[in-house]
Amino acid sequence: MDNVRVVTISAIFRSLSYSTIWIFSSIYVTTFLGMPVIFASVLFFAGGLVSSVSQVAGGKIGDRVGHRNTYVFSLGAISIMMLMLSSLRFISESFENYFIFIVLLMALNSFLSPSSNSLVSNSSAVQLKGFSIIRVGNNVGWGLGPAIGGYIINASGFESLFVYCFYMSFLSFIISLFVTGVQIKEERKIIFKTSNLSLILLSFGALLLFMVQAQETVTLSIFSDRILSGNYGNIGLIYMTNGIFVIILQPFMYKVSTRIGSYFSLLIGSFIYTTGYLSYGFDSSLINLILSTILLTFGEDLAFPAGYAIVAEISRKDRIGTNMGIYNAFMSAGRAFGPLLGGYALTNFTSPVIIWIFATVPGFISCILLIFSLGTIETYRKRFGGNLNGGDS
Repeated sequence: MDNVRVVTISAIFRSLSYSTIWIFSSIYVTTFLGMPVIFASVLFFAGGLVSSVSQVAGGKIGDRVGHRNTYVFSLGAISIMMLMLSSLRFISESFENYFIFIVLLMALNSFLSPSSNSLVSNSSAVQLKGFSIIRVGNNVGWGLGPAIGGYIINASGFESLFVYCFYMSFLSFIISLFVTGVQIKEERKIIFKTSNLSLILLSFGALLLFMVQAQETVTLSIFSDRILSGNYGNIGLIYMTNGIFVIILQPFMYKVSTRIGSYFSLLIGSFIYTTGYLSYGFDSSLINLILSTILLTFGEDLAFPAGYAIVAEISRKDRIGTNMGIYNAFMSAGRAFGPLLGGYALTNFTSPVIIWIFATVPGFISCILLIFSLGTIETYRKRFGGNLNGGDS
């Protein structure tokens, strides 16, 4: 079985576990541990900052010691952590301990991400196709995970949810053992920097866009909880809608992306994605929330695979892991600051429209930045000719 399939199947089970922790942690912290909304925001802020560093380190170490080794090790460590969460109540019942645990869990998930992307990139003849496939796999887990998690919470509580997460993480680790290593030229020194201007511009755009993406952790969870009055199953359905429509739309959106090119796919997708989040401000029922989710999913399918494809296209082959790590680090930084933005809006504004305008401004700024970055991105793409070796990147 080729690496794209193995990584995709492993990603399904990892996402089934991680998505539930990601989506319901803010509700767990505020409702079950009794902490204010700002504490949930700080949790994801801290996790995002640590993840940002972890992305760069994971990408560079993956280039150095092998992406397979980094990928398998990380999934094994995640399985051990989920076993601890499911069996040690002093972790789950203390905000301080749960805080530390979630930050470390986010760091490990970020650490493996560049190696996961590099395994797909180096095993795919067509970059965009490989990243589109793994996005489908991720979103099977991200779609079903919150729905299953919401049902488990309603039926048996968070204790059972943590046990479920351990089983899914362990299955992901077992599947990862079937990944094969891809030999690439290694760099002699570990250098956590880049002179690739197009990567820097693209990464800043990703930081701003993922400040909007991060609203799913705190803002959307708590906002939906207020509208749906604690029906966690229905909250899970909102996130399941996103996952299901990613799967349904991705083949069509892949064809659209190949026709308009990865740059315009990223630009148009980012605008639609941000607009979808803005539309939550006008929602007052489950159906409305689902329709807004479908809208943003159109943008997500256009933008997210295209971003990774561009990074691969503007990078030397032996720098893909490092550059993926840098790009992911900026995304993690966006995920860190996004919850603070949304948490502030939830705490200080009562109008849903104002809350979501405040939360989505960075996404529209990202689109403007991308417009002015076209020339630089095209210059670097031509220089490396679709991952040909050579040059300083």
